[in-house]
Amino acid sequence: MMKNSQKTPLLFFILLNFLSFTQLTAQVNPDTIKSDEPVIIILNDSTNAVSDSTMIREQFIKDSIAQREAFIRDSLIAREKFIKDSLYHRKLILDSVTFLKQNLPKFIEADIKSNNEEIILYTEPVRIIGDSALSDFKYIILSQKFDAPYAPWRQTVELSKNSLKINIDTINKVIKSVRSPKEHYSVIYNPNSKTVKITKRGTILKKRAGNLYKVPTNTIFFDHQGRVKKIKTTEQYFEMNEKYQKGGLLYTDIKQIKEFNYFPDGVLSFYKVVNYCGRETGKEKNEVCHTVTYTIHREGNKFTIEKKNIPENVYSDGTLIFEFDDHFDMKSMQFNNVSKDLSRKCIIELNDDRYVKRYLYEKNGKINKTILINYNNNPDAKYKVEKIVCYFEDDGISYYQKNVTTGKSRKRDKLTLKWSPWK
Repeated sequence: MMKNSQKTPLLFFILLNFLSFTQLTAQVNPDTIKSDEPVIIILNDSTNAVSDSTMIREQFIKDSIAQREAFIRDSLIAREKFIKDSLYHRKLILDSVTFLKQNLPKFIEADIKSNNEEIILYTEPVRIIGDSALSDFKYIILSQKFDAPYAPWRQTVELSKNSLKINIDTINKVIKSVRSPKEHYSVIYNPNSKTVKITKRGTILKKRAGNLYKVPTNTIFFDHQGRVKKIKTTEQYFEMNEKYQKGGLLYTDIKQIKEFNYFPDGVLSFYKVVNYCGRETGKEKNEVCHTVTYTIHREGNKFTIEKKNIPENVYSDGTLIFEFDDHFDMKSMQFNNVSKDLSRKCIIELNDDRYVKRYLYEKNGKINKTILINYNNNPDAKYKVEKIVCYFEDDGISYYQKNVTTGKSRKRDKLTLKWSPWK
């Protein structure tokens, strides 16, 4: 009995091992056993994953900082370039404006002197406004327009308007052309000979024999102080076809020569105008038709001009006397002809704005006519300026008035001295 009881545990142990081996064998995949490929086992290491994530994050931060630094650097470079370009552009503008300030006024003055015979007494300096604009060109003339409103002795050429276009050769520092609603001319500047040639816009001259194209040119000569010494005006005549296109040059005529002398301070002292006949009149080539000289004397704000025509003109030859006040507004003008049988005087009264309020015309010591000038600043006003002419009779009373602006007139009754309605 004891032998059988000792064999039972050993048998049980063998049986248990057999069952365990059978169970293990049943869990193995038969396909895996038959395959020659090795079995790859992947292990996930959490420590390495955290390290890689940190490295990626750090690299991302470094890349972001580098991009921001590059952006800032590029922005600063672009801004610096913009500022430099802007400053350079502003300098170019200022240089151009400075050049115009120094040179444009003498061209304008020469152009004014070439266009008419008005005597320019003074010109105001042109100033630079900001760094890109010029103040207007203002000047005083000995005006003989004694029916004009405002202040005809004060003249202005507007330089600040956009309608004025000036073309400058920035390399050679010369003015090439000037264009405005009133003026259009090209300029050829010769600094060595101190001359400027101004060519005006051409016009069409209609004739029975055929149309011609006329181009006037003013050659201006300056003295060593930059003042106009001489102006020679010529006219070139060109052929013109049926389509109004300019053809070849036919001939050139001298039209006029003006000469100028000055007092030491630059005020005009002598002025001579020589007018040529031209081929259109049938005269000889470059034959002088008419000459007039103005000799100017001054005493304070009083200017006396001796005018002389060749050939002699008894009516217009004589002495003109212009008087100005302390503000250089004209007070009066008097003319006495050379034969001393005619004396005319115009007295000027101003309003608070220093505009003409009334012209009083005196002939041989008596007021025979006045012109009243009324100004209306109302934006809805039909007439901004109205001129009323008053005629006086020998008794010194006006019995007739005419509004030359509206065309209406009225009369005064000589007995009652009452005015009739305007009609």
